[in-house]
Amino acid sequence: MRSMLSAIFFLACAVISPAQQTPPASHFDGNSWWAHVKFLADDSLEGRDTGSEGLRKAEAYAVEQLQKAGLEPAGVNGFYQPVRFNQYEVDEAKSSLALVANGQAKTLSFADDAFISSRATRNSTMISAPLVSSDTACKFLKKNLDELAGLDLKGKIVVYLAGSPADIPTALASHYQTAG
Repeated sequence: MRSMLSAIFFLACAVISPAQQTPPASHFDGNSWWAHVKFLADDSLEGRDTGSEGLRKAEAYAVEQLQKAGLEPAGVNGFYQPVRFNQYEVDEAKSSLALVANGQAKTLSFADDAFISSRATRNSTMISAPLVSSDTACKFLKKNLDELAGLDLKGKIVVYLAGSPADIPTALASHYQTAG
C-alpha cells in the first residue's frame, strides 16, 4: 500500500510539474526562416554543387547558424563529417541514343535532345518499345492538368519536351518537373 501511495504521489508530481513550467521562448518567425532560404538559394552560391565554392559558403553559413543557436558539434571534425561519394558518368563517346519509328532511326544528341542519368543503371541497355508522344508529360493536379491521362503507357516509351505550359507558375513547374 505504501508503494502504491508513493507511485501515485510521484505521478501527480510529474503531471503537475510540467504544467507549472514555462516553455522556452520561441525564436522562430517566418521572416528569419525566409532569410535563411533566400541566402541558401541565392545565385551567389552557384547551385551548391558537391565540392564547389558555393557549397563551402553554404556549409559555413549553416555552421554559423548552428553555433549562434548554441548547439555543440557531434561530427568527427566539428560540425563536419567525411562522406564518401561514388561518381558515375555517361561516356558519350562510347554511347548512342536513337528513336526508331517505322524503321527510321532518328539519332539524338546528348547535348540537345536527351538526358541520360547514370543513377538508374550503369549497364549497357537496349530498350525496344513503341513511342508515345506528350507535349511536356506534365501532371499538375492543382491546375487540373494531366497530359498523360487517357494515354496507354504500359510497355511504351514516353517522348516529351522538357518544360511546362506557360500558365503554370514557375515555382510549381520546377517542383513538378523533377524526375519523381
